[in-house]
Amino acid sequence: MKTYYSIYVNDDFWIAFDTEREAVKYRHEFQKTHHVKTEIIATGGNKSNVGR
Repeated sequence: MKTYYSIYVNDDFWIAFDTEREAVKYRHEFQKTHHVKTEIIATGGNKSNVGR
């Protein structure tokens, strides 16, 4: 099973990445302009770019 790294903004799904490095880079750039709660969650299964 493949692992994906999903970014959640204010507890809502935002975007998914194939690698942790891409997710961390995107989150870092996102936090420069948005002052909101963000977290990266590793998930398995299908990659989704649809909010929950």
